[in-house]
Amino acid sequence: MKATRLISGTGRTVTRMGEVPAYEEGLYDTGHDTFAWLVPNGSWGETNVGLVRCGGSTVLIDTCWDLHHTREMLAHADAILQAAPISHLINTHADGDHCWGNQLFPGIPIYSTQACADQLHHHRPRQLSALKLGSRLFSHVPVHGVDALGRYMGAMLRPYDFSGIHVVGATQTFSGQLSVEVEGIRLELMEVGPGHTNGDCIVHVPERRVVFTGDILFVNVTPVAWAGPVSGITGALKRVLEMDVDVIVPGHGPLATRADVQRQIDYWEWLEPSLRTLASHGHKVDEAAQLCLDSKAFRKAPFSRWRAAERIFTSACTLYRAWGLPHARDSGPIGQLDHFRRQALLRVA
Repeated sequence: MKATRLISGTGRTVTRMGEVPAYEEGLYDTGHDTFAWLVPNGSWGETNVGLVRCGGSTVLIDTCWDLHHTREMLAHADAILQAAPISHLINTHADGDHCWGNQLFPGIPIYSTQACADQLHHHRPRQLSALKLGSRLFSHVPVHGVDALGRYMGAMLRPYDFSGIHVVGATQTFSGQLSVEVEGIRLELMEVGPGHTNGDCIVHVPERRVVFTGDILFVNVTPVAWAGPVSGITGALKRVLEMDVDVIVPGHGPLATRADVQRQIDYWEWLEPSLRTLASHGHKVDEAAQLCLDSKAFRKAPFSRWRAAERIFTSACTLYRAWGLPHARDSGPIGQLDHFRRQALLRVA
């Protein structure tokens, strides 16, 4: 991986999730007029953002989960943006922590896959505002794991302010692949979903030898398949490995090496057959997820040390759904709350 340097850091000594930072939060120069805003340690909403300076303008790749954190990122990039203002915005997928800052960029083209645009309004900021408030109440209800849900969702949402957000979608959509040229610099937008979500894309800048993967790739954090299929994720990761790049910017976590990409492929190639075997023996999705976490194979693997191991439950539900088996995450607010309650109850040895 190409050497990088921090050019504007926040100086925080605790992450948004209350952890010791594994690396500094801030704007990194990754070389060749490309930059990455990295947020340790890559957990819920701790989202990476990319900037590609193209002469007198800049392409922004993703925004943050709320307006405050998007503005903070822009403030740290001010020295770059004064000379090269943001002229184009690309969203890699429809999760709010990658696009709910879009409204701060009126009048510029916003690009995403059509599938991303179709999914964009499935979740609304006011729902998370209500859930943030509700989590305080849930944490005092020690019945059927409701208190565990309250603590889990409270820790996830506490750092963010969802008020005032208006979800703004793409003005330019595509399917398959799209080349965008900005002042002579070509950005290749490649649809790789469905996988993590319905409409994932990665952004490759060949001249700069950099790729921005969105949430197809997490580093040192357990990935999740909201949509599936898992083969969509592993296929996209294998495409990343085939690229002639020096810098790989994941959606969450520190800058990636090729070994990091391969380790995530290894995770998925362990998880899917492990769950299928357990499902064939009649284990329900909760049981199967817990048995995977308790297994010797998991405990010996590098991914056992990744953060948020409990996310295995969401991916297990996605796989069970694909196999036509009972799973959680039923539609509606109650079903979604129950999904995260069950995820919060998973034990990690």
